[in-house]
Amino acid sequence: MSISKNTTDKIYDTVIIGGGASGMMAGIAASKDGGSVLIVEKNNELGKKLKITGGGRCNIFNAEYEVDKLLSNYKDAKKYLFTPFAKFGLLDTVEFFRNIGIETKVEPRMRAFPVSEKAFDVFNAMNNKLAENKVEIKLNTKIEKFILKENKVEYVQVVNSNGKSENIYARKFIMSTGGLSHPETGSDGFGFQLLAKLGIRIDTFNPSLVPVSVTNNWIKNQSGKSLQDIKLTFYVDGIKKQVVKVNSETNNKILFTHFGLSGPTIINLSKKISEWCHEGEVVMKIDLFPHLDEKGLDDHLINIFDNNKNKNLKNILNDIYAGNILNNIFLDIENTLSSIDINKEVNSIKKDQRRKMVNVLKNLEVNITGLMGMDKAIIADGGVNISEVNFGNMSLKKVKNLHVTGDLLNISRPSGGYSLQLCWTTGYVAGVK
Repeated sequence: MSISKNTTDKIYDTVIIGGGASGMMAGIAASKDGGSVLIVEKNNELGKKLKITGGGRCNIFNAEYEVDKLLSNYKDAKKYLFTPFAKFGLLDTVEFFRNIGIETKVEPRMRAFPVSEKAFDVFNAMNNKLAENKVEIKLNTKIEKFILKENKVEYVQVVNSNGKSENIYARKFIMSTGGLSHPETGSDGFGFQLLAKLGIRIDTFNPSLVPVSVTNNWIKNQSGKSLQDIKLTFYVDGIKKQVVKVNSETNNKILFTHFGLSGPTIINLSKKISEWCHEGEVVMKIDLFPHLDEKGLDDHLINIFDNNKNKNLKNILNDIYAGNILNNIFLDIENTLSSIDINKEVNSIKKDQRRKMVNVLKNLEVNITGLMGMDKAIIADGGVNISEVNFGNMSLKKVKNLHVTGDLLNISRPSGGYSLQLCWTTGYVAGVK
């Protein structure tokens, strides 16, 4: 490629825009054979989102070793991903991290984490590898625009925090600026604006894996608590849509937050919940005792009541269901249980009142109002349309020496390590010669 430039300007082999997970991987791959590499990052540090992923534990990949099963989690993009995953797949990922000092362990649902359970250790190991490979880094520097010549990027114009502009030349450019989830880490979608100006098709954005908002105060008042070993039934305008079992065996749970519900089960259902919210009123019913029918639960309550006859009901609620959640539940839905005063002694509770309790414990209603916004999203659908990309090296078909990675791609996937694996694979394939 012929590049017209000032004689004092350096020509890098590779310039990477964005120093997140896929950008760091691209930097390591591009520099492993001694190539000159520069990472341009608008934040004051690399890996800002990587350091908080997985709640700070870093769900580093999903340990599904059967390629077809692994790629089926990427939905419509599956057929495109066989090529990059053949070049850098799960086994390559495991070996890569082991070689830089990160041993992993596998938890339920095949979710892999660093043994230390610290996302910062993953960042630190990759950062050290970048330094070892002599990758240059420009922090607090934002790209302004690409300058093209003959359908290739000749150079990028960037500006630093002091407002100073410069042109950066390279033979290959990689965009790794991330999507729109967690905008506080710098994923503000600016990369999509730059690509759109080059005529690249950008698909509409929607939060994909995201917590849901509810109206129920008993949930909001118990932020941080969680439920396992329960059954969820979803209704739209009273019509049953789906039944979901939440098992501790697979480490699934639903998490109460100050705005509603989160946790792996809710997050992975959020796309469906969004669709249901467009159909009508969405109600989720929680069965706290899925292993008991109503008679079995009534017998369970009778046994507890018989052993605590002279105690106030509020003082034995934790014996009925552990976790200190029933007090808030009964206070919030006291209109449903208007004839039950939890301050009364157990021996004063009548049969019909006890059966009302059974009904509540088997059918706790949650009124879902919708999904939270992009600021709460773990993953947002949308981005570079996959038809624009040559997945053999992650280059854009319209701009041959410009490559895209990770969350820039419009590829749906569930939580559980699939997002970071997409970053590792696409970053490596984009970076390597």
